[in-house]
Amino acid sequence: MKNKYIITLFTIAVSLIACNKDFLEIKPEQSVLTEQVFSDMSASRATVNGLYSLMQSTSYYGRDAMVIPEVLSDNMTRSVKTGNRYTGMNTMTHTATDANVTRMWAQIYRVVTNANAVIANEESIKKAANASQKEEAAQLVGEAYAVRALAYFDLIKFFARPLKHTSDGSHLGVPLVLLPITSISEVVYPARNTAKEVYDRIFLDIEEALKRLPVSGNVLYDGVTNNTLQKLRFNTFSTLALKARVAIYTEDWQKAIDASNLVIASGKYTLYPYGSMVQDFRTQNSSESIFEVANNTNDNAGTDSYAYLSSQSGYGELLGTRQTMNSKSTGTTLSTFKGLYDAYSNTDVRRIFVSLGNRNSLGGESNVPLPTKYINISTNLENIKVIRLSEMYLSRAEALARLAVLNADANSLTSSLVDVNLIRKSRDTASATKAFTASLLAVPPTGAIKATALLDSIIVERRKEFALEGQRLFDLNRTQTNYVKINAGGNSTSRLIQYTATTSSYYYRTILPIPVTQVQNNPKMVQNPGF
Repeated sequence: MKNKYIITLFTIAVSLIACNKDFLEIKPEQSVLTEQVFSDMSASRATVNGLYSLMQSTSYYGRDAMVIPEVLSDNMTRSVKTGNRYTGMNTMTHTATDANVTRMWAQIYRVVTNANAVIANEESIKKAANASQKEEAAQLVGEAYAVRALAYFDLIKFFARPLKHTSDGSHLGVPLVLLPITSISEVVYPARNTAKEVYDRIFLDIEEALKRLPVSGNVLYDGVTNNTLQKLRFNTFSTLALKARVAIYTEDWQKAIDASNLVIASGKYTLYPYGSMVQDFRTQNSSESIFEVANNTNDNAGTDSYAYLSSQSGYGELLGTRQTMNSKSTGTTLSTFKGLYDAYSNTDVRRIFVSLGNRNSLGGESNVPLPTKYINISTNLENIKVIRLSEMYLSRAEALARLAVLNADANSLTSSLVDVNLIRKSRDTASATKAFTASLLAVPPTGAIKATALLDSIIVERRKEFALEGQRLFDLNRTQTNYVKINAGGNSTSRLIQYTATTSSYYYRTILPIPVTQVQNNPKMVQNPGF
């Protein structure tokens, strides 16, 4: 093997997590040991726990998967007083040698290979379970399918164009590395599957997960429901929530509606109230959270965490964007540009997450938006929110509005508006909500549905709701939306990058390159255009 970052099952890392993050490396020539690992339910539980621990990595949800989509979008920039993190991405000049790119690719594929090991040993896990553990044994494999679906979804979002980039999804996605192994050369030198093949696999994995997870939505541990794991492990409803998210990205509008309906109707989750949203968001296992990645005082990313990068008591290098950052542009000032801070009204509780303040570093910016969604660097008791209930309402709203356009269906448009306003009213006390509603419900004399404004408002609402949560870039990509990228802070010599969805030279930089090590060492690997 020429490089440790080549996708290969020669190092299927089966994570045996008990009190720490150590894991056992299982190699194919030791495959009997893999079967032995899964011959014990305690070890099988620990292995599945390890999947979630791998997600906590700085190179995955611990930081990079949250920061990169914000820095590459119109939501976030870096301070002039900063280290060397995300330098190329902030100027949209990142390359295939970028260390963050290489580490992310490797870490997400570690999750895939570990999930593969669980899935491949389903029969051994079933045999190891006693009568009271049979449902849990099925659940463990179901979780592995759901985790693998999420991992492949994240890989294709970061490293490939959206499914509808080509009419049949025939453009390159990412390699699907699956068990059982049929060819050593196939494993060591995997080719990139088409986007359609990858998305088909993601949906298939979701369905396989749903077949095995308890229909109640409970998470079992040692044969008993464990409520402390409800938001930290995949269950039926978090898997359905993932299905809704993937369906939005693939423009399968009815599938998005159906999955969102089931999650909302479950009654297991409630929206954060206006008065406590900020505190509730920062609280672990809170009411709106559907799936989150755990942190605690003993197990966290420390100074490499998203919180440390954001907090002015830590590195404090990240800044939100603001329209006034436009004022010293060396390029053309775009009057229509709205920074993240400007997207919120002064009565919107979510603006607190980008409150104006001063960069706590000599020579740093003053009166700029400071990201504060994750700032706990003392106890680290902030879990990374991956999916929340508000997304189900906004996904359903978007899918209904898209179908309203396709089918000239006024009822779908009205239902969509109800969902959007539910989110708006729980976040913003402004009286403008009533005018917003009346305006969008107005039907032109011709009888045509006035859906364009509603669809635009949904994307704006998604920006406001999920800002700093790693979703903005992908919304811009899938909707082919033009935007302006600020790549320096407020009182510096700010520069603007005007990105055009289909023509800009920066178009190629809105996805990541395949790591150079993969291209150099794998003759089947094809680099993304522009890199």
